[in-house]
Amino acid sequence: MRYQPLVTISLISDKDDNKILELAEECTADFIITGNTNDFTFSQYKQTRIVTPKNYWENHKP
Repeated sequence: MRYQPLVTISLISDKDDNKILELAEECTADFIITGNTNDFTFSQYKQTRIVTPKNYWENHKP
């Protein structure tokens, strides 16, 4: 399936990171898994939890 975000988000100063949030919102992602804790300083955006790879592996992996 292919998703094209319909919203524009300007929550993070890095435009590429905002695109990740836009896509997560569009596809109702459960998680964003990232080591970028400098820009992703919040643990959730709408329905999407934002976790580090270690946190995901230890707490959420299927």
